[in-house]
Amino acid sequence: MAKHLVLIFAYHYPPENSIGGQRPLRFSKYLSRLGYTCRVFTAADQTGREDPNTEFIADPFFTHPRRSLSWQSERAVRKVFLPGALGTQWSYHASRAARRYLRTQPSTSVTIFSTFPPLGSHLAAWQLARSENLRWIADFRDPMRNALLSFNPFQQTVDRWLEQIVVRRADAVIANTDGAIARWQEKYPSIVGKVHLIWNGFDPEDRVVPLPGSFGDCRVLSHTGELYGGRSATPILESIARLIATKRLPARRVRVLLVGPVESRALPKQEFLDHARDDGWLELITEKISKLEALQIARSSDSLLLLQPQSTTQVPGKLFEYLQIGRPILAFVQPDSASQRLLEQSGVPYRCVYPGSAPAAIDDTVAEFFRLPSMAVAANSWFEEQFNVEKQTRMLDAIIRSLYGGPGRGTNP
Repeated sequence: MAKHLVLIFAYHYPPENSIGGQRPLRFSKYLSRLGYTCRVFTAADQTGREDPNTEFIADPFFTHPRRSLSWQSERAVRKVFLPGALGTQWSYHASRAARRYLRTQPSTSVTIFSTFPPLGSHLAAWQLARSENLRWIADFRDPMRNALLSFNPFQQTVDRWLEQIVVRRADAVIANTDGAIARWQEKYPSIVGKVHLIWNGFDPEDRVVPLPGSFGDCRVLSHTGELYGGRSATPILESIARLIATKRLPARRVRVLLVGPVESRALPKQEFLDHARDDGWLELITEKISKLEALQIARSSDSLLLLQPQSTTQVPGKLFEYLQIGRPILAFVQPDSASQRLLEQSGVPYRCVYPGSAPAAIDDTVAEFFRLPSMAVAANSWFEEQFNVEKQTRMLDAIIRSLYGGPGRGTNP
């Protein structure tokens, strides 16, 4: 391929400790090896990270709070129209920075790649694609429509409108789960040809391998990361408490370790938590820790906890780390969800607990889970083939090439 420039809008990006920054980082790395020039525009401070192809664009909503009409406007947007949205002001500054960069980089072909969430990345790409008439690939790590964050019908209508603009204007749309792509193909039959599936995955040069356990005879079940937006640990914790009370599990042989910021509704009441801590089987560390520390805990744990009961289509990024570690996974997920299907095909031991199940059924599943051997089991060849990012980037390369082989532009809203 002749010189080809890929402009990447990624609000989250290393060195920021965010799982959402890993996907654009990996694509940039392996696209560069395929001969592309990648330029990343991000709201993540790049202090300490020397990468001349990454440009930090500060988000004025955080760097200049309450000092301007634009800050007040974004506050109103986030409160009234788009709860939880980030980067509406940032998108304008990021698209301007990309236009300035383009003026210094004559290139035969330019493709825009934006990854969501947050909304700001797609807004920046939309502005640039519209003003410069460039090809645009819109990547969705999560669905744009999120009923957990859209509190009323009006806000859900705004979500639908924005989603329609993106999927119709973008030249290619990427979903990261089979459930998400099926929903789009049903909802937008006119764009089926430009919707593609590229799962989240792992970097083969940075594999996550298990470490020897460091907790003696105690079986440790760990979860690192924020608990919010429906990711509740309550049914699992209440089940363990019942199993200990009925002596189906010995308290001294079980330890649940939850590390990271947590919403109060994601856990049982304080009285329960105090009692569990006093009994010695629950440890809560509510401070945010580094990615390295989180991986150290996961790699040395006997078993791993996955919490995704709020969605049938989303797959947490940590699941790909869990499957590389290979120790048993206790998953609180929807039946026949994308997460469960991935677990079923991976070859790694697991058990699933479903929202709404009777307490007795949950207890039986949890008790059975703790009887699984804690030795690590390597994920199978299917996992390697589907989720190796080096191979996935070749799929992205094929999508980029297809944009220049004929018609396929999105509908301009």
